[in-house]
Amino acid sequence: MIYNEIGKVISNEEISEGIYKTVFLSPAISGNSHPGQFVNILPSSDWDHVMRRPMSIASQGNDEISIIYKAIGDGTCIMADWKTGEMVDIIGPLGNVWTGYDTTFPILIGGGVGIAPILNLHHHLLENNINHILIMGARNRKEHFLKHEPEKQIYMSTNDASLGIAGNVLDALRSIFPNGNHPQNYKIYSCGPPMMMEGVRSYSLQHDLECDLALETIMACGFGICQGCTVERKAETNGQHTYRNKFALACMDGPIFNAKGIVSCM
Repeated sequence: MIYNEIGKVISNEEISEGIYKTVFLSPAISGNSHPGQFVNILPSSDWDHVMRRPMSIASQGNDEISIIYKAIGDGTCIMADWKTGEMVDIIGPLGNVWTGYDTTFPILIGGGVGIAPILNLHHHLLENNINHILIMGARNRKEHFLKHEPEKQIYMSTNDASLGIAGNVLDALRSIFPNGNHPQNYKIYSCGPPMMMEGVRSYSLQHDLECDLALETIMACGFGICQGCTVERKAETNGQHTYRNKFALACMDGPIFNAKGIVSCM
């Protein structure tokens, strides 16, 4: 069930440099959403900002949902200025969900503003006592808001080596599992910038690992009407395609796709 709900801003704070977390009172969406899904948010009611912004749900429960985003454009800068008590037009939950984590050893990999669906799954796994590893990447320590805690299987990586493991998330993965010595029944769950995601996809294919990717694509309507969020699928064995067989839509068929089923994350 998809709801169009007017959510109330409970809190809105900058949790690291340029990155914000907003918590909404949104009972219908909260009660019907699951890790991996997203909402489509109208940042403002004025006619200068009529396009909704797709935002992954970072948490849900107790009639609340939260989102995490970086203030980089007009819409997200408006969102960063939301005040407690403001009412916001929200549509959701949208998209598919993370699966298979209860029968695999999950390795969660997030980077940039793609951390929200990974954090949602991380908290869900903790609540259900499912053993897993969390790897989060950023350019520097200012962009991180979690601690580097290897003893808890939580790893931060930074490009400038200012926190945690030096390098990107793949460097962290190779550091944790040298020589490709991965756990039995290993599966990657990842979301982040397209270049990072393509690196993770290639790594999973190289090592023949199961991998689900929550793609961040340009998305306008969220309902499959505008066709702006196409994702090219791998060719079928018979080589014949209809348009919908060849191209998936992130809003309707995703945002989560198996790494072996798509051509690229770019």
